Amino acid sequence: MNADSPGSHEAHDKAHNSVGGDVSGTSVQGDDIHGGVHVNNGGVHVTMGQQPPSPPLTPRPMQVNSPPHDFVNRESYLDWINGSLNSAASPRVVVCEGPRGIGKTTLIRKVAEAQREYFTGGQLSFEYRRGHYDHHDQAITGFLRTLGMDKDAIPNDPFLRAKEYLTRTQEQRLLVVVEGAWEPAQVRALVPGGEGSLVLVSGDGPDLGELQEDSTGAQSRPLTPLEPEPARALLASRASDDLSGEAPGAVGQLLETCAGLPLAIALVGGRLCRTGPGTAAGLVAEIRHTRSTLRAIGDPRRNLEVIFQTAYQALSPEAAALYRALGDWPAPVLDRALLPGIGDAEALNELLTANVVEETGISALRFRHDLIRTHARDRAAAEDSPQERRRRLEGLLDAYLVRLGFAELAARGERLRTVDLAELLAGADDPFRGDTDHARNWLLGERATLLAVVLDSADRGLHTHAHRFAELATALYLDQRLVHDWATTATIGADSARLAGDAAAEARLNSMASRPLIDLGRGDEAGERLARAVELAADLEHSLLRASVWEFQGRYLATADPEAAVAAFDRCVAENRASDDPASVRGEALGVLYRGHAKLVSGQAGAAVVDIEDALERFAALPEPDHRMRARGRVWLGSAYAAADRDKEAVAALNRAIKELDEGGWYHYKAEAHVFLADHYEALGAKKEARTHLEEAERHFRDLGSPRARECADRLKKA
Repeated sequence: MNADSPGSHEAHDKAHNSVGGDVSGTSVQGDDIHGGVHVNNGGVHVTMGQQPPSPPLTPRPMQVNSPPHDFVNRESYLDWINGSLNSAASPRVVVCEGPRGIGKTTLIRKVAEAQREYFTGGQLSFEYRRGHYDHHDQAITGFLRTLGMDKDAIPNDPFLRAKEYLTRTQEQRLLVVVEGAWEPAQVRALVPGGEGSLVLVSGDGPDLGELQEDSTGAQSRPLTPLEPEPARALLASRASDDLSGEAPGAVGQLLETCAGLPLAIALVGGRLCRTGPGTAAGLVAEIRHTRSTLRAIGDPRRNLEVIFQTAYQALSPEAAALYRALGDWPAPVLDRALLPGIGDAEALNELLTANVVEETGISALRFRHDLIRTHARDRAAAEDSPQERRRRLEGLLDAYLVRLGFAELAARGERLRTVDLAELLAGADDPFRGDTDHARNWLLGERATLLAVVLDSADRGLHTHAHRFAELATALYLDQRLVHDWATTATIGADSARLAGDAAAEARLNSMASRPLIDLGRGDEAGERLARAVELAADLEHSLLRASVWEFQGRYLATADPEAAVAAFDRCVAENRASDDPASVRGEALGVLYRGHAKLVSGQAGAAVVDIEDALERFAALPEPDHRMRARGRVWLGSAYAAADRDKEAVAALNRAIKELDEGGWYHYKAEAHVFLADHYEALGAKKEARTHLEEAERHFRDLGSPRARECADRLKKA
C-alpha cells in the first residue's frame, strides 16, 4: 500500500477481479465469518458465525487458440506427437522445428484441439519476444494467475514462484505451449510437474538443440513443406474455388513458388479469392516479374518475400500506405480506434481481404504473421522518407497517449502525476466515459502494446513520449502484478525523462521503479534510483512529488533500517504538510501510517500506536474516505497493541480489521489478519481461539490459491 494505490476507486476491488498477463482464468473470492469480542474470566475469545458457501473452482485454462478450419495434412506429425503421450510418464518436451511460415503454430494448435480431453489440467501458452518478454519468470507469473492464484498471493521471490509453479502443476496433466523461445532455459523452466504433461515448443533456430541432451530429454522433428496434393487443397480452400477453371499449369506454378509454405499458400489463395476464377495465370506473371526483380529463385525464404511483394503491389495506393503505416507501429496489435489517423475503412477492408491483416478481439488489428509485419516495415523504410515515417508514427503515438491518459484517469482518479492530463486530454472525447472497469480491462488488454511503445519510443529518441507512456502505464502495474513490465518501463522511462530534461518525471519514475525492482530482487538498483530521485526532488518546487519520493525511500528502508525509514517518513509527512495540493491530505495520512509501522518494526510499540491511530482517523476524515487503507492499517494497529501488551485492544482491533476487510472484499489481507490474531491468541495460550483463526486463514489462502495455505495447514497439524 502506498500513495499510488487506488483510493476512491477501491470499491472496484470488491466488485471486479481482473487477471494479469497473457492468461485466461479467474481469481476467486471467499467470504468470512466474524463476531464480537467477549471477556470471560479475564480471557478473550471470538464467537464465530456461520460458514459461507465455498467459492467456485478455477475453470480449466484453455489458452491455445483453435487451428484454422482448413488444416491439411501433417497426419504423420500428429501421429508422432500423439504417440509420445503417456499419462503415467514424466512430462515430455517436443520441439517442432522449421522455417517461419511453415505452419508450426498451426500444427501445435491442431494437437491442442485434438487432445483437449487428454490434457485434463488444461492448456497454457506463452510467447517469448526478444527485448519484450524474454524471461521465463514472466511466463510463470502469468501461469500462476491462470491456475487460480490471486495476484496478492503470488510470492515476491522468483525462486519461490518457480517452486510454486511446480507444486501447483504436480497433480495436473497439462499441455504447455512455448513459442518464440531461443534459449533452452526458457523452455526448461516451464516444464510442469504433472505426469503425462506435454510441452510443445515452436522453434526456428538451432539454439534449442541442447534440450535433447539434458534432463528434459526433448524430442525434435523438423516440419517439411506441404506435398503438392494437400498444398493444392489448402490453396483451393483459401481461394474459395476448386481451381478447375484456371489455365493449365498456372496452379502448379503458383504452388511451386509457394514452396509448400502454408503462409505463402494462404496469401496466394486470398489474392485469387479477391480477383476471382480465371486469374491464376495473371498472378503467375506478376510473381514472375517480382521474382526477377528480387532475384529469388529456389530459396523458400526468398520465395515468401516474392509472395509478400506481389500481394503488396496489388494493393491500391491507400491500402499500401496503410500497410506501411501498420508496419511501423511498434506493437504487434493496433487499437482500431487509432485507424483514422493513418487510413480509412475501405483501405483496411482491402488489407483484410488480401489476408495480410486480421481482426483480433473486439477492436484490434494485427498482421497475420510477423514475417508480413517485417515486410511492411521494410516497405516503409524503402518508400517513405524518414521524416514522413516519424511524422506518421508521432501522430499515432499522440493519439494513443490520449487514449491511455483517459484510461489512467478512470482507473486511478486524481493522483500525483507529472503528465499534465488537463492539457493532454483537452478537447478529446473520453472513450471510457469514466468507467473504471472498462478502463482497467482495456489497460490489461494493452499490456504488450504499452511495453512496446515505451521501448520503441526510447529507441527512436522520442524520449518525451517514452517517459509519458511509462508514467501513465503505471495504472496497469499498480492494479496487476506485472513486475517485469513495470521494472522495464519505469527504468527506461526514467532514463528517457533524463534525456528529455524533465527532472520531475525522472524523479517520479525512478522512485516508482523501486517497487518492482525490489520484488525482482534488484534491491541495489532500486536504492541507486531512489538516491537519484531524492537528489532530483530536492531541487524541485513540487512538495507533493518530494513527499512521494520520500515515501518510496521510507518503504525501501523499512525492513533493513527501520529507524532510517522513520526519518524518511518524517520528511514525507512534512512535505505533504507543506503542499497545498488536495492530494497531500491523503499523502500525509499515508506517511503517518507508514511511519507508525516503521516504529513498530524498530521496537517502538507505544509510538507506533499513536501514529497508526492518528492515520486511521485521517483516512476516515478524507473527503472520500479511504476504507481500504484504513482497514489494512487497523491490522498494523492490532499488531502494535499486541507489542505494547494491550491484549484486549489488540484482539478488538484485529477483529474489526477482519470485518472491514471482509466488507471491502480484500480477502488476502483478511487472511493475514486472521494469522496475526492466531499468533496473538497462541502467545496468550488460548489454543482453541488460535486454531479457529488459523483455520479461517488457511481457508482464505486456499481460496486465493496462496502457498501460505500450506503453511497454515502445517501449523494446524502440529497444533
